[in-house]
Amino acid sequence: MLQFIRNFAGSWVVKILFVLLILSFGIWGIGDVFRSTTPTTVAEVGKVEIGREALDQEFRRQMERLRPMLGGNLTTEQAKRFGLLDQSLQTLIQRSLFDQAAEDMGISVGPEVVRTRIAEEPAFRNPQGQFDPNVFRTVLRNNQLTEDGYVAVVRRETGRELVAGAFSAAVPTPPLLVSELYRYRGEKRVVELVTLPNASIGDVGTPDEATIKQSYEEHQVRFTAPEYRSLTVAQLSPDALAKDIAIDDAQLRKAFEDRANEFGTPEKRNIQMVVVDDEAKAKQIAEAAKSKGLAEAAKDAGVEPVTLDNIARSDLPEIGDAAFAVEPGKVSDALKSGLGWHVLAVTGVTPAATKSFDDVRDQLLAELRKEQALDAVFSIANRTEDQLASGAPLEEVAKSQGLVLTKVAAVDSTGKSPDGRDAAPNLPGFKALLPTAFQLKTGAASNLTEGEGSVFTAVRVDSVIPAAVRPLDAVRDDVIADWQKEQRADRAAKKAEEIAAKLKQGAEAAAQDVATAAGASFAMTTPFTRDARSVDGLPADMVPKLFAAKPGEVVTGSTPDAQVVTRLKEVIAADPKAADADLSQMRATVDQGIENDLIAEFTNALRDKYPVQIHRQRIDQFFASN
Repeated sequence: MLQFIRNFAGSWVVKILFVLLILSFGIWGIGDVFRSTTPTTVAEVGKVEIGREALDQEFRRQMERLRPMLGGNLTTEQAKRFGLLDQSLQTLIQRSLFDQAAEDMGISVGPEVVRTRIAEEPAFRNPQGQFDPNVFRTVLRNNQLTEDGYVAVVRRETGRELVAGAFSAAVPTPPLLVSELYRYRGEKRVVELVTLPNASIGDVGTPDEATIKQSYEEHQVRFTAPEYRSLTVAQLSPDALAKDIAIDDAQLRKAFEDRANEFGTPEKRNIQMVVVDDEAKAKQIAEAAKSKGLAEAAKDAGVEPVTLDNIARSDLPEIGDAAFAVEPGKVSDALKSGLGWHVLAVTGVTPAATKSFDDVRDQLLAELRKEQALDAVFSIANRTEDQLASGAPLEEVAKSQGLVLTKVAAVDSTGKSPDGRDAAPNLPGFKALLPTAFQLKTGAASNLTEGEGSVFTAVRVDSVIPAAVRPLDAVRDDVIADWQKEQRADRAAKKAEEIAAKLKQGAEAAAQDVATAAGASFAMTTPFTRDARSVDGLPADMVPKLFAAKPGEVVTGSTPDAQVVTRLKEVIAADPKAADADLSQMRATVDQGIENDLIAEFTNALRDKYPVQIHRQRIDQFFASN
């Protein structure tokens, strides 16, 4: 065979076959390597694709919204366990469904509607409660949004609201449902409350050695020291980098010139103004106002003047320049705007105030340093990740990239040291690292992760002290105290049963007398509803039991420190027809519930019209744990 190939390899037939073979590889084989790309679509909604970047942005936005509620500590893994990633995906899917529905219904949101929505947004108002373009631009800049981008967001959001509103607005609220819910939720109850503290039992003696050993063995989990870990934490902070960044005066002065409008207050004016529809009438008022004043001229013309205090030029669209050209105490000519014809008089002026370069030098220096530090921190973080991925020791990486190392001698999973204090009180975001630190093996280091304030952190486990039961000699006093506490609770529970038995005898057994005879306290609760969580020392888990009871019935319970015996004294019905009954809140609750149900059904219908396909495997791959 080999000899045959040698003999005919030089023939033109074989050469043609080899060329065809190579071309076939190019077309069907290796060509795919160069043509193929990794798909980044995580879901498809009808004709719309949702990409990885959109999901990542929404996921991070949801994390930022939830983080303050958790004390600022929320890692990506925790957010995923909370279901935030799936929630973000469903949010994007629902938006896409409503966007396509709005498009197919021919719903179009015009610029005037968008302008009105933006002007009504409280976040864009100045201290006087007026829309301020400068505040608008500042808020957008702080949230990394452009004006065009925000306008597009408002337009889409308004379209979605129109679709949802058209679908659910005309649904009437069933009066009977509102009334019955009002009766159910508004019903109140009053109970006689007898509280017997466990401590009232007094001395229960001291257990013998055998009892101490038995209690120790039965409750070893109470006397087990948690696992402790010794950690090395490396942090890269913009604030730390900023201290060493040099900014010369030329840079500071350029920044001052570029941002001069931020370092002062514009001229403000108090203006009296009338607005009419007719040009001739406006000119008549303007002429008359020159001799008798604008207020008198407006009164003669049957028009009520409007007073605008402390407004800036930008607060008067279209006529701002003309208004600020009028001399104080003078009256303007008739001015035209989209609202009609204006005549105004300037009644007061607050001059513009500007801060000097020296006034804001320190502020500019700090801000420029912070900006450059933020720019630098990400490039340093990338280099740090590369070094860590190559297996370089954490100390070496920290030294070469300027990270700050902190040693934590011993910490448990809650952030406490063996003495019960915070293990690292001065280390920002330390508790957020602990879930990661307690999953690593000894000697292993985590990846560099970004936390609040763009602080990047990596942690290494230096050693592990396993959880272990403390010796009996070390916890003997705790064992005895626990045994005594259990004995008091058991004896108090038996005594509470006796109290309950006496109260069950009927109304002739006065609860206060029974409580006094037993060494317990007595109280009559204030009326409470079924959604009450804590009422006059009444445990929350007893509330639903009391709402299932009939007047005169006895219900018992306990707290960690006391036994509780109650007797239902009174049921106060909620009458929706009473003169003082306010059903507005209940009606609003029902309206909202019906609307939510209808929107959910409408969304399901849209899913049938615009099929939803989720690429779960890609999502798991894109958002896999480090």
